[in-house]
Amino acid sequence: MKNIFSKAFRRPCSLMMAMLLALASTVAGAQSLLRVSDDSYKRGLDRFKKGDLTGAIEEFDQALDAYLSNRAAYGAGNNNNNASRANEDLEGVAVDYGDWVVHIPRAAAIYQNRGLARLRLGETDSAIGDFNESIKLAPRNAGVYLYRGIAIQTKGDLESAIADYNRAIGLYPRYAEAFYNRGVAKRDKGASDEALTDFNQALTINPKMTDALVNRAAVYYDKGNLKSALDDCNQAIKIDPRHHMAWNNRALIRYRQGDFNGALSDINRAIEVGSQEATPYVNRSSLLLEKDDYDGALADAEKAISINPNLPTAWGNRGLARVGKKDLEGAMSDFNRALELDPRSAATYFNRGNAWFAGGDAEKALADFEQAIKINPKVAPVWNNAGNARFIKGDIEGAVSNYNRAIELDPRYALAYANRGMARLLQFRDAEAERDFDQFRSLSPKPDPSFEKRIEEAKRLRAELDQPNVKKI
Repeated sequence: MKNIFSKAFRRPCSLMMAMLLALASTVAGAQSLLRVSDDSYKRGLDRFKKGDLTGAIEEFDQALDAYLSNRAAYGAGNNNNNASRANEDLEGVAVDYGDWVVHIPRAAAIYQNRGLARLRLGETDSAIGDFNESIKLAPRNAGVYLYRGIAIQTKGDLESAIADYNRAIGLYPRYAEAFYNRGVAKRDKGASDEALTDFNQALTINPKMTDALVNRAAVYYDKGNLKSALDDCNQAIKIDPRHHMAWNNRALIRYRQGDFNGALSDINRAIEVGSQEATPYVNRSSLLLEKDDYDGALADAEKAISINPNLPTAWGNRGLARVGKKDLEGAMSDFNRALELDPRSAATYFNRGNAWFAGGDAEKALADFEQAIKINPKVAPVWNNAGNARFIKGDIEGAVSNYNRAIELDPRYALAYANRGMARLLQFRDAEAERDFDQFRSLSPKPDPSFEKRIEEAKRLRAELDQPNVKKI
């Protein structure tokens, strides 16, 4: 069975409108050390914008050292004029939010932007440390709470991240980016209605915020409102035709609507405009798996892994492609890696269980299916396949119980009726078995040609067993 779990919405928890604070000196005759600070800082900003984050951090380090040395030099004098001039020289950074301006110390600006560079490099703890220092110096700067919230959220602490977004909004109630990121955090914690409210507010402030449109579409998708989800993705694409996640998420909507070709077209476009993003490759590999294009799915999964080796669904999909190519050993290695990255993935336990089953180890298959059920007990195929493993182990009663649960979860799950019918044959419950087979035939648009032969084989097997001392039903 294909990995139906991998095609999930991906939403960026990104640095929204990352504000690089440019120094604006308020005094013309700045001292030499301050000019060094300005020069290093400006070079840091330039390197940051060009993507040279390591170089930017080095320049910010120099700027901070020069700033602190300059402040100490001013403080060494006892002249009140010196102290006054120090304050003018050293406190001259204006942060302009468009309709609100706040003045902060220069060091606060340096710490904030060094923190942004560190955050983008994945140095989360160091980034949080810089943001903390910036907040000590400028506790009324809304932006630094936003960025600290993003950093904290990457560590999985949603409540603390939301608290920082709340502080940012409290300081600047029209902060669209703070509403957006708070919406992402609330969706991640399962509060979809609150997330929808935040995305709506972000879009009221800034109707062209494409990330908010794409993430609001994800909430609509979760709620089953595919029309609104599609409308938001369409609007995001209209505003920014190169927004790869808008194309990616529209592909998932189209897939769920049954438009496979439209989904594939959109995911191809997502890759064209975001070729260095792993997620579209993962999702295209999922679509290719459904077409049994194992070579194509393998290539896409490997591309995703080369871009982001810490994406569990990429390893999971490569494992599925390897199963399709009969490379069970390689598949097991990939599924194991996926579980190292995400030990709570019901999908990966399910898929690894299928691989164990294909390799003839029903015991290990059942263990993985049971683990998948513990994590998510509401997926019918997992119960069905657990029933198959029990059937092979000779636990016919347990198999029927599992098939019953699969049918309760999905009354139109044809395969579960067929499997339960087979099990009931072995229980000598012929009438119930025939009803299950009839249900399978009515639900399956293209029944397996070998199905009737399998029924006869099951009856032959039953004849070799000792008939129980009960009357046939």
